[in-house]
Amino acid sequence: MLTNSAVGADTALDTTTKADQPEQSGLPLKSQKVTLDNDKVTEALEYLETESTHPAAAAALSAASVSALAAAAAVDGQGDASVGSALSAPLSKDELNENNKRVISLTAQWNGKKLPFEVDLDYTIGELKNKLMELTNVEPKRQKLMLVRGKLPDDHVVLSSLALKNNQTFLMMGTPEAKVIKAPETMPDVLNDLEEDYTPDDEAFASMAQNQKSLRSTITKCKINIMNDLRPGKKLLVLDLDYTLIDCKALNNPLVDVMRPGLHDFLAVCYEHYDIVIWSQTSWKALEAKVTTIGLLEHPDYRISFVMDISTMFSVMSQRDGKPFRHQVKALDIIWSKFPQYSARNTVHVDDLSRNFAMNPRSGIKIGAFKNGAVSRHSDRELYHLAKYLVDISNSHDMKDLDHKNWKSHRKNNL
Repeated sequence: MLTNSAVGADTALDTTTKADQPEQSGLPLKSQKVTLDNDKVTEALEYLETESTHPAAAAALSAASVSALAAAAAVDGQGDASVGSALSAPLSKDELNENNKRVISLTAQWNGKKLPFEVDLDYTIGELKNKLMELTNVEPKRQKLMLVRGKLPDDHVVLSSLALKNNQTFLMMGTPEAKVIKAPETMPDVLNDLEEDYTPDDEAFASMAQNQKSLRSTITKCKINIMNDLRPGKKLLVLDLDYTLIDCKALNNPLVDVMRPGLHDFLAVCYEHYDIVIWSQTSWKALEAKVTTIGLLEHPDYRISFVMDISTMFSVMSQRDGKPFRHQVKALDIIWSKFPQYSARNTVHVDDLSRNFAMNPRSGIKIGAFKNGAVSRHSDRELYHLAKYLVDISNSHDMKDLDHKNWKSHRKNNL
């Protein structure tokens, strides 16, 4: 934060005049002859009380009275007082812009970019957010600013009241309006337990009348918003998010504990051969927050074609251990109906829950769940092995001929 140049770093304000203390050197500025009246002193005192950030200065100012300050200035008839000169001292050139406004230089680190700018210290946090919107196209309501320690104050708070430093760099998160994921119009009634799973044995129940009816209904209601163009000739890679790419229980931890080791490298390698889709069994709001926070939407080495949330899933009846079992599925037919260039011949679906493959079991690749990321990240190499497998099968003419259940055997054979 810019501080008033009248008060030194370790100096308490003193009301003694040069007449009483001729060699006073506690204040860093040279004395100037000024004529002080009560109104001017009051105005200056209020300014220093507002702008001074040094504890000693603030304490001294709180204890001082206007009358005492005026009396000190009047000790010599010319008003030649150290305090008086401090009150009238101008801000340094570094703290003033061409319009004599107090400004501070800041740098926002956003989306892998550094954005330097200047801002008036009289701005509120809300006005700062508007300034950042001009630079990034991220609306204020979507901005997350790591500007101060702890929670960012309310939008009406003035920047001069914060302990900001000139040339300070801060982290900003948020998605530009053009890149914001459009929320679907309908949401599901059921949310299944992410921990519960079973392995579908075949595609027999996928053709059951009720399941097909649910599929057709979901296809009719589902609208997919393309974020990045689908590329001719590329196969399709559908990826689960929670416990497949990230540890969703560790979102309050550092990102290194949240992201599965090798995440960005994995996506970059796969992007050379596949268009990439993220399909998460979570709400739209949670999905958007996660993919934005971990930087999946703006990475320079890959692009996400589109994302899907739990609203594009539906419930089916199958069997587990010989008993009826109701759960939700990610039916690839929804995607294939919207984009006919994709089919079972050129699509793979990676998930830590095999039950999600129930409608398309031969297209599914089950991956080990990534949990307790702070510990498991030191030994987890699943994405590195999976990348090798996906690259190896990317030239397959018909992926229906592949048995993905053996992908881990492929991994062991290629260590």
